[in-house]
Amino acid sequence: MHGKEGGKRAQILAIGLLIAASLYLTWSLVALSRDVRALISLKAHPRRRHVVKPLDSYSFIGADHPKRLPIEEKLVKLRVEESVHYDILAPEAASEWLWTATVGDGHIRLGKEERMFAVAMSHELHCLRGIREVIENGWDMIGESRQHHILHCFNYLRQWTLCAADATLEPGDFTQRNFTAQRVGATHTCVDWLPTYEMMKDKWLEWDHFRIDHGIPWHDEVT
Repeated sequence: MHGKEGGKRAQILAIGLLIAASLYLTWSLVALSRDVRALISLKAHPRRRHVVKPLDSYSFIGADHPKRLPIEEKLVKLRVEESVHYDILAPEAASEWLWTATVGDGHIRLGKEERMFAVAMSHELHCLRGIREVIENGWDMIGESRQHHILHCFNYLRQWTLCAADATLEPGDFTQRNFTAQRVGATHTCVDWLPTYEMMKDKWLEWDHFRIDHGIPWHDEVT
């Protein structure tokens, strides 16, 4: 009699363990599915990764062209630091700021017909160089069209700042910070900018050969 009761208890215990194991397995699968969906969503984020299609898959007619520069966007860390370089009025300021430009005129030509595009990063740096020049020379010393261009640049940089929406936390009150002594700020996660410089240089050299071969005249420098 006692043996039968012991057997029933063992069966009940085994069934209970199977149910518990089944529930745990189901929970694990649900958690795994959630994590996979989150990973896929992260990889699909346009600011972190985009699909790089071959350039010859586009016609470059109308809107049939890449929406972003066709490079693999890798993430890098940027530690913000104060610098004695990139002054506004120093004798070497113009030359130092010019080094932020890409090789060429600040544009990139893509496709068989060498269609011209601006790249947002180079456009933004172009705007900063233009604003520096106005601070150096004075607002009244530039023409009306140039003034409109600078106003465009201020608005363009405002929108770019909102688009980037960098939510990195910067400790302390920056208005009270001694930037001479406290020269290092927060570390930010950024898209690596070097591939952009490299591709724009390579494409500029291609464009220059294309321009000469087809008798296309040189235009005013935009850099």
